[in-house]
Amino acid sequence: MGFSTLFSPSFIIGGKGLSLLGLLWALLPSLVYGEEVGYVSTIKPLLRDRCYACHGALKQEGGLRLDTAISIRSGGDSGPAIDLQSIDQSLLIRRVQAAEPAHRMPPEQEGEPLSPSQIESIREWIQRGGVGPIEEAPEADPMSHWSFQQIQRPSLSTSEERNAQNPIDALLEQHRKAKGLIPQREASRLTLLRRLYLDLIGLPPTPDEIDLALQISSSLHPDGDRQESDWYEKTVDRLLEDPRYGERWGRHWMDIWRYSDWWGLGDQLRNSQKHIWHWRDWIVESLNEDLPYDEMIRQMLAADELYPDDPKKLRATGYLARNYFLFNRPHWMEETVEHVSKGFLGLTMNCAKCHDHKYDPIRQTDFYQMRAIFEPYHVRLDRLPTESDLNRDGLPRVYDGLLEEPTYRYVRGDEKTPDKSEVMLPSIPKFLAFEPLQIEMVNLPEVAWEPERNPGVLDAFAIPIMNRLAEAEKKVNAFDKKASDSMSEEEIALELGVLQGAVELAKADLESLQLRTRAQKSSWSSQDASEQVADVERAIRAERQASLAKAKQELAVAKRNLAKVSKNKLGTTKKDKEEGKEPKKNGEEKQIAEAEKGLQLASEAVQKATEKSESPIEPSESFTKLRGAEWTATRFLNSGKDDPVVSFPKTSTGRRTALARWITDQRNPLTARVAVNHIWLRHMGQPLIPTLFDLGRKGTPPVQQELLDWLAAELMENRWSMKHLHRIIVHSQAYRMGSSTIGLESNESIDSGNQLWWRRVPIRLESQSIRDSILSLAGTLDPTIGGPTVPAQEQGSSKRRSLYFFHSNNDRNLFLTTFDEALVKDCYRREQSIVPQQSLALTNSGLVLDSSQAIAQRIWERMPNEERFIRMSFALILGIEAGSEEIAASQRAFDAWRRVPDGSEEKARSQFIWALINHHDFVTLR
Repeated sequence: MGFSTLFSPSFIIGGKGLSLLGLLWALLPSLVYGEEVGYVSTIKPLLRDRCYACHGALKQEGGLRLDTAISIRSGGDSGPAIDLQSIDQSLLIRRVQAAEPAHRMPPEQEGEPLSPSQIESIREWIQRGGVGPIEEAPEADPMSHWSFQQIQRPSLSTSEERNAQNPIDALLEQHRKAKGLIPQREASRLTLLRRLYLDLIGLPPTPDEIDLALQISSSLHPDGDRQESDWYEKTVDRLLEDPRYGERWGRHWMDIWRYSDWWGLGDQLRNSQKHIWHWRDWIVESLNEDLPYDEMIRQMLAADELYPDDPKKLRATGYLARNYFLFNRPHWMEETVEHVSKGFLGLTMNCAKCHDHKYDPIRQTDFYQMRAIFEPYHVRLDRLPTESDLNRDGLPRVYDGLLEEPTYRYVRGDEKTPDKSEVMLPSIPKFLAFEPLQIEMVNLPEVAWEPERNPGVLDAFAIPIMNRLAEAEKKVNAFDKKASDSMSEEEIALELGVLQGAVELAKADLESLQLRTRAQKSSWSSQDASEQVADVERAIRAERQASLAKAKQELAVAKRNLAKVSKNKLGTTKKDKEEGKEPKKNGEEKQIAEAEKGLQLASEAVQKATEKSESPIEPSESFTKLRGAEWTATRFLNSGKDDPVVSFPKTSTGRRTALARWITDQRNPLTARVAVNHIWLRHMGQPLIPTLFDLGRKGTPPVQQELLDWLAAELMENRWSMKHLHRIIVHSQAYRMGSSTIGLESNESIDSGNQLWWRRVPIRLESQSIRDSILSLAGTLDPTIGGPTVPAQEQGSSKRRSLYFFHSNNDRNLFLTTFDEALVKDCYRREQSIVPQQSLALTNSGLVLDSSQAIAQRIWERMPNEERFIRMSFALILGIEAGSEEIAASQRAFDAWRRVPDGSEEKARSQFIWALINHHDFVTLR
């Protein structure tokens, strides 16, 4: 409050005039000693937490601002907020302690009322004059928040550029110098090697790489110390081109993008989608191909509109298909808005579901306008050229299926009370709209609304029939070769009739399917109508022949059944005759009667099928099938099953395409910052912005914003290449530093949180890397990339990378979960717990015990010398170059293990490996 205001004749507090001298006398202590009366330490933080959202820079309900002492005294539409003469009559006091929820502040939906002690603090502050610091500034304009400003590449001084090979180090050194911090030295070559391998491909280095790093075997490396100076750079390039890079970093992004296999109750699909692993494979492949990050976002949000005829790209829409929720579409839509915003934009838009956002300039209508972008989308499962049975495989993808579905704002976020007075139109938050959202309707190609038109899809229906034909022919050949002497000639003939009937039926079904497929394809073509009719007629005749073959096969079965229950009518078998046995009477009259009835019905069916096959084809029949009333792809290829005919819209709204383009526009200030923050976290162990999914005003701002923005600009200006960003980060001295604090204790007193990056942060390995490393060291890891998930019941014996394990809210692998497996519903950053179960898992699990033996054997075969075995074991398992003390202690342990009952050299080596796996450094990346 300025002194000119104090001496103004119009200055009134609480509606009652005070003498200027008295007023100055009352206020002076508070002006000078504002902190002592608790305003700065107690009142202002309380108001910031509970009141600024509605009475600060973001919004001023009732014209009242509470972000400075002056604005509190000035009041709003209802007059001054405090009354120095009658404190309990102050509007502020009356509203915070109101008994009725409708009048109490903060409002009921904003949480609990203020506590009695908090209200008493406010009362005491008013009693002491209700003032704050003389130079108190109001809350900053929300639009000035750092993350809402467009990204500008920070400039580096000439001297900094000259003194630092990597701009990351130049930017970090600015802050370190200002604080007097000394950066840690570069880590050892062995530490760097293990760091790179586990960081970039999620597996430890090989013994050959260890040999190269440590020069253990001079016979393998005769050059001795004359190693290539660019070994580090070459190692980085090789690992980034390794297909295992996509698996390692694919799991990181799967965490952020909420990957989950389907789950529900029993066989009922309630969440996510069957075969969602196709999306996982797309992530891995895209990373290996270095598909630009912005293009990955566009494909995940709108590949069905951008690439509707490309099944490989359509896999990306598994990102949205995973959000499927059976019972509550509003919840499905709300989660979609929430995690698109958190995952790509670092905004907590879900906070605006019930009311305007309390920290960021996001209105409640912004939330529902964002939801309107997603409102039309639905999920479906398309057939693939390799499989016709959707239970075995299929492509989960999204499409706009509810083109006219309106979006309404829910009153207080309650779906039971929609405000239908206004339809929410698709849009983005206004404060981030650098231009209007450009939405254009998309006309889809035929393969999008009739997916069976995709090449090979119809032909895939022949695969199970061909398999059935091959199996039937195999049974005929096998029976011919070992026709039993225990069967009569008549029985042999009947059995062969059944088997050969199955062959003929399969052949007829195959021919019918092929001709029906041809007819279906001709109906999609532009060939002459008479030729199309001819194709349909050929298909109809083949279909009739298949029906006849089926009737004949059933007749053969009926004959065999009758013979079985009335065997005595056929006489004795050859074996019976040789042994002089009498014919057996083994059929009951009822069974014989039923079998005879079955034979009669089968004979009648054959007669009817024969008559049908020989009858002329009515024009109406071929015309009807040609026009698709019966032979639309889904039904006519699943004849005999009551599958509904599925039709998909021929257009898509284009809303998600517009959203994807806005998110990936370089003018968007959030997208690149969010991506860079996630990548930095997983390389360096802690993020530049601690609040990973909240870059808004409630989040924690970055200490190193210049570095963040430089990396974000670098990412965008290099075609959003993540591999480019990986190289820059891992080539920096900041990445290559050691993690020890020894000798740098003074740094800890200045920057204990390492916010200025004067050393590396040790990283606890994620659960997948722990399990995969054990298998890799043992030489038993299955290197197969991609494909269906490994179900829970097979994981115990599986040697595949943990990435491929079935992972859902219902099914998570116990070993992985013990080491903080990714949560299914959201996992922007994994937990890093330390619990006894982790030690027990490494001590007692069959995985570790079996692998210890295999690891020991592999190392010993390579280095059959105890000391060299110890050195390589330390290097390979822990990334530690063993010194004389470690070697001596290890040799004493070997001696002790050899002396125990049943002790042996092999067991001692296995026990040694087991001990190293249980060392803390095995699960730590230093």
